[in-house]
Amino acid sequence: MNRYLLKFEKTGQLRYTSHLDLLRLFRRTFKRVGIDLLYSQGFNPHPKMSFAQPLSLGYTSIGEYLEIETRMPYNESFLVDSMNSSLPYGVKVLDCREIPDPRKTAASLVRWADYKVRLPEGHAFPTDLQLRLFLDQDAILVSKRAKKGKEMVEIDIKPMIHELQTAFDDDGKLVLKMKIRTGSESNLNTELLLGSLFDFSGIPLEKYEPQIMRVEMYREDGRPLSSIE
Repeated sequence: MNRYLLKFEKTGQLRYTSHLDLLRLFRRTFKRVGIDLLYSQGFNPHPKMSFAQPLSLGYTSIGEYLEIETRMPYNESFLVDSMNSSLPYGVKVLDCREIPDPRKTAASLVRWADYKVRLPEGHAFPTDLQLRLFLDQDAILVSKRAKKGKEMVEIDIKPMIHELQTAFDDDGKLVLKMKIRTGSESNLNTELLLGSLFDFSGIPLEKYEPQIMRVEMYREDGRPLSSIE
């Protein structure tokens, strides 16, 4: 058994590709380029591949991760080049690392993620003072639907926010940067955070206005997921 972690980006119109369709896309691409994936046992075998953390529909990302198992060993550069020769525009493999420890899956290691939020030209952002006052609250309470059932529950998302600030992006445009809890153990919905922040700041925000990009995912110790050992 050989395990690899592929880092890839999902941009452009591919941001509207669902989680399951993206899995199918990668599966077809592996088959097309001749990468021999390992399959599960049982009545309905499927290739052993999984995302570290699903990406919400409509989001872009330059820090996604796909974990795969293959029947034979492959050179990491060969995997990157062969996949990129066949993947469509909007999905590109950026890096590949072999995973030496079979006990640790990528999904089990994800704890934090960086996001970058753009707004339409001329849309107001919270000021530095508003951001500081928002984070200085004793608790940041939001309502969300319970995992089981239809009732709404109130939760405190303050412990799930590591960083929240505005900054100028590479193209000189203002963006909102956030590092928040992400993963199977605890996961903060970016839209819940944005709704709470903009309500607190008194700035109207329509659901369709933010353009959200995931930039990177991290382990509990703060290292990028690509540093998996």
